[in-house]
Amino acid sequence: MIYFLFYPIFFVVLRTLIRVLGRLRSSGEHHVPRTGGLIYCPNHTSDADPPTMFVTLPRRAWFIGKSELFEAPVFGWFFHHFHAFPIKRDSADRAALRRAEACLKRGEPIIIFPEGRCAQQGKLLRLQPGAAMLAVRAGAPIVPIGIRHTNEMLPYGSQRPRFSKHPVTVTFGAPIDPAKFADLPRGKAIEAITYELGLALAALTDQAPPPVDAPRERRPKRASSDAPVALHEDQIPDEAAAS
Repeated sequence: MIYFLFYPIFFVVLRTLIRVLGRLRSSGEHHVPRTGGLIYCPNHTSDADPPTMFVTLPRRAWFIGKSELFEAPVFGWFFHHFHAFPIKRDSADRAALRRAEACLKRGEPIIIFPEGRCAQQGKLLRLQPGAAMLAVRAGAPIVPIGIRHTNEMLPYGSQRPRFSKHPVTVTFGAPIDPAKFADLPRGKAIEAITYELGLALAALTDQAPPPVDAPRERRPKRASSDAPVALHEDQIPDEAAAS
């Protein structure tokens, strides 16, 4: 009830703010399937990415965030009531994984930032396989999304938004259908989907594809909001497919 009452207010406020500061532009919405479960997968360079997604997604989605966000005094209340649910990072959080899969099977979109963390240098980081694994399990397509210049509007580590030098752009790419990889063993299918997602994000953001085997970029701990976490391969046991 709270979500439906306050959604229009937050939507208008955030969209106005991002349009003013970032001159927001979006394209490719026609690629997003109109019905059925799907997984939005954007790149991630700024804490402004989640609110930017919030106001540009053609279909509302469930955000998956690290559990620490839901324990914060103010942000915790917000995340609990606005189409988001927590996941414990670096652990097999079966409850969160079942919930994500259940959303997809009910025909509801979810959003996962496949890099798993904010890219401090703006370059694509190695993608985690969680999105591909959920796509294979639920038979849901992945929609790659290229976000550009949000790091100018809210640079990494900053708490104060500013005017972006370039327009913030959100570009929706063609969906990746896991059925295309049905002839492959599950592990190989997940690898192939993750690789294709990396190529799509690179094309949408006009940069080199993400590294395949390089370790993920580390960052110092800091007190700030963070994007929904990526799901790791070892976080999705076979039991998570059970309803």
